[in-house]
Amino acid sequence: MADYGVTPAGFVRPRLPEIRVEIIEAMRANLRAKALPDDIETRPDSVMGVVIDTFADREAALWEMGEGVYYAMYPGSAVGASLDRSVSFSGVKRLQAERSRAYVVAYGLQSTVVPAGAQIRHRSTQNIWETAAAVTISAAAAADVRIVPAVQNGATYTITVDAQPYSYTSSAAATIGEILAGLMAALATSGLQVSSDGAALRLVSTAALAVAVTLTSNLSFSEIGSAVLVQTIDPIPEVAEPGDLNSIVTLTAGWTRVSNLQPGAVGRLQETDAQLRARYRLGVFRFGAGTLPSIGPNLLNDVPGIVDIRVFDNKTDEVDADGRKPHSIHVIVDGGIDDDIAAAIYKYKGGGIDTNGDAVKTLNTPEGQQIVQFDRPTAVYVWARAIVTLLPPEEQAFPSDGFEQIAAAILATGQAHVIGQDVRIQRFFCAIYETPGIADVELSFAYSTDPDYVPDPGDYAAQNITIDGVEKALFDASRIEVT
Repeated sequence: MADYGVTPAGFVRPRLPEIRVEIIEAMRANLRAKALPDDIETRPDSVMGVVIDTFADREAALWEMGEGVYYAMYPGSAVGASLDRSVSFSGVKRLQAERSRAYVVAYGLQSTVVPAGAQIRHRSTQNIWETAAAVTISAAAAADVRIVPAVQNGATYTITVDAQPYSYTSSAAATIGEILAGLMAALATSGLQVSSDGAALRLVSTAALAVAVTLTSNLSFSEIGSAVLVQTIDPIPEVAEPGDLNSIVTLTAGWTRVSNLQPGAVGRLQETDAQLRARYRLGVFRFGAGTLPSIGPNLLNDVPGIVDIRVFDNKTDEVDADGRKPHSIHVIVDGGIDDDIAAAIYKYKGGGIDTNGDAVKTLNTPEGQQIVQFDRPTAVYVWARAIVTLLPPEEQAFPSDGFEQIAAAILATGQAHVIGQDVRIQRFFCAIYETPGIADVELSFAYSTDPDYVPDPGDYAAQNITIDGVEKALFDASRIEVT
């Protein structure tokens, strides 16, 4: 069987009929070599034929095993554990199932301890989340506080944030509105999100997970909130928009309410073979150190919840046309928790390289405090309308759930778009026409960056949508219409 096995053309496996013929020829040749007659009966229903078939089946099974071993070496053909081992040569590992995660703010009385494992509920899905660690509600680790001033004439009000005082002195005819406005102006450079409802001042930490806040005696806390990481009980992909995690399940004395101020990181199920093969090509870039192609794959591998990422850079000595600082990178990330993303960017960016973006995080590192910036993609909401002309039933039947199949095909194609990828009509037709019975499809799109926008019939057009480099086209089943 010289033409079989590992050949210049790859692995060639003989089929069962070929193996049977080879066994018969070898048996007859051996009989002749022993001066015995070779006119043996080889029909399948003969005794010798049964013997030949028995050994042929076993040999065919060995050839199949050999072929499987051969193809198990290559990512394009390996499956399961063999695929894990084959992609590991380029540093790629299968992404395991992960819980959805988010930072919530636990509000309550000063010094209240919320234990690890304390449960809260998602307001839409009613799924249970739990705290990943214990947290003590304290002004020394404040994420969100409300401060009420006592109205005093000619008094100095001081709020100290991480040892930095911010003061305001009231007038001789002070009002609460004047004091609140003065404190807001004083705190404008604090890096906190500062607001007022006319009765209290609210400070929200955005650059850091928590800050230490102290007050003079003419100020008092009306509410204190400290941040804690929460996660789903099981590894599931759960979306948590701001305010979704707002119901306490585990009652704890002194813990009054809970809410997430930022979106959570969506978890995932274990990566499938197909998904691992698609991501395999990025693996080689992970060995890079601070290079542009390596930053995205390393962040994708290290930060749970990232679903899409794109990295730009500015190598010049000047601010570029897009406003990026000289010698800097600009990371656009969809998914993941802000603090995890900032830490990973600092870990993988080159030394002396600056960052860009509206999301600003302050990291405490062995090299001192570091400011890391990045951006979230700008959402471009897309509405799709498909008007379908059907073939005559006698030519090809249209399934009873055909319209649902078409809508699902449009959604799947749309959700495959990545950051900065244009929406092109032609890309959708291949999946649409997998549904039988279609003669013609008129596909049109409407789009907006406003999630509350409702398109009029005249807003739909049968043309491509140009997506900017920091934008991402978003499709949803509620915005797809098939008739």
